[in-house]
Amino acid sequence: MTTESGFRNTDEEVLKLLEECGELRRTLKTISSQLARIEARVKGAFPQAAKTLNDRRTANSALKTSTLSSEQALGKFDRIVNLASSGATSEAETYLARQASADLFAIAKEVGVTFPSSKPSVRAMRDAILGKVRESILLSRHSRRE
Repeated sequence: MTTESGFRNTDEEVLKLLEECGELRRTLKTISSQLARIEARVKGAFPQAAKTLNDRRTANSALKTSTLSSEQALGKFDRIVNLASSGATSEAETYLARQASADLFAIAKEVGVTFPSSKPSVRAMRDAILGKVRESILLSRHSRRE
C-alpha cells in the first residue's frame, strides 16, 4: 500500500480524499437535518417570534426590488442620454451613481443589457448602462447624417 518512504502513492491519496469527502457529505447532511428539526421546533414553540422574523425578511426583500415601471426606467435612461449627448457626461454619471441598485437593474433590463450572473455588481450595471448610452448617442448621430 504505502511506499518504502511511508508516503501514499497518488491512487491511494485520491481514494483517501474521496473517503473524506464522503464522510464530510454525510456529516453535512446530518447537520442540515438537525438544523431543520430545530428550526421547526422553534417555530412551533415561539410562533410570534418566527412570524416577526419572517415579516422582517419579507420587508428586506421588498426593499431590494425596483419600484420603477418600464416607462419610468426608459425615462431615466433617456434623461441620462440627454445629459451625456449635451456634453454633461459627468452629470450623467453622477445621476446614474445616485440610483439604487434595484433601479439600475430595472434600467439595464429595459435597455436590453444582459449579465453573465443573476446578481451583477452595481459597477457592472453602471458600466453596461453607460455603454448603452454611448451606443444610443452614436446611433442618433449616425441617423442625423442621413
